[in-house]
Amino acid sequence: MGDAPSMETYLTGREPAPKKKDASGNRRIPEWFTTGVTVILLIGVAYLLYDGYAFQKKNQAELARIAEQVAKLEEHTKTGAARINSLEGELSATRQAVGSAKAEVLEKASQQIQSVTARAKTELSQAIASKADAAQVQAIKSEADAKIGQVSTEVGGVKTEVGAVKTDLAGTKRELEGTQRQLIDVKETLSAAVAKNAAELAALRRKGERDYFEFEIPKKNQITKVEDIRLILTKTDAKKGKFTLQVLVDDSKIEKKDRNINEPIQFLVGRSRLRYEVVVNWVQKDRAGGYLSIPKDRVLGAERAATN
Repeated sequence: MGDAPSMETYLTGREPAPKKKDASGNRRIPEWFTTGVTVILLIGVAYLLYDGYAFQKKNQAELARIAEQVAKLEEHTKTGAARINSLEGELSATRQAVGSAKAEVLEKASQQIQSVTARAKTELSQAIASKADAAQVQAIKSEADAKIGQVSTEVGGVKTEVGAVKTDLAGTKRELEGTQRQLIDVKETLSAAVAKNAAELAALRRKGERDYFEFEIPKKNQITKVEDIRLILTKTDAKKGKFTLQVLVDDSKIEKKDRNINEPIQFLVGRSRLRYEVVVNWVQKDRAGGYLSIPKDRVLGAERAATN
């Protein structure tokens, strides 16, 4: 059975030309094959070039990291060397300080030993001297014992006198306490007998125990004479019922600050110490009024006997 006609024979009606052979008689390699092999080779070369470039970049990064670590190690080495030098200096200074302290301790110990030795020599010398003068020491001791006995006797006498003085002081103290109690009673009695108006003042007069003298101060900072004393009104507060009053008596000035109306103001007058009492019943802007109370019997009312 013969070969089937080719496509070229169907199309052209002619037999295809026979294929050429090379000089050796073999057929030529197709161009597509050569092209394909060339492309494959080019791809391989490109891959090798890319892989080599990537490997080179990786090696460069690794080398840079290694170089950085080496630089850090060199820096740490320098720091360590500096620290070692510093420690060596401190160690040397410490050794010198320890040597100085040791020398100072030894010097103090030597001084203490010398001091103790000197004191021991002194005490030994005193002991030897005391043994040599034992008779003289005994005589001095006897004389001292006699003087001590005499002083003890004198001290006993002084103690007896002190005891008597204590007894007298105790009696005087009781008398003073009694007098103080009487004065307190007088003050309380006077404070309780305060007249707030004309009717109450009239009632006090009827008792006949004290004399009462009404007064009115017409102006501030002006002297107002009431019996044997003088009054000066320096400050008033009509809303609060307060005032400040100066009392001139026995060549002295007594100031009573921020007092309330109907509050008794007591003071002692004269050598016999009579207790006077001033009561201010009302205050206005520049004026005030009240009364002065004096003991009727100036002998019995004296809180201290008059002296000649």
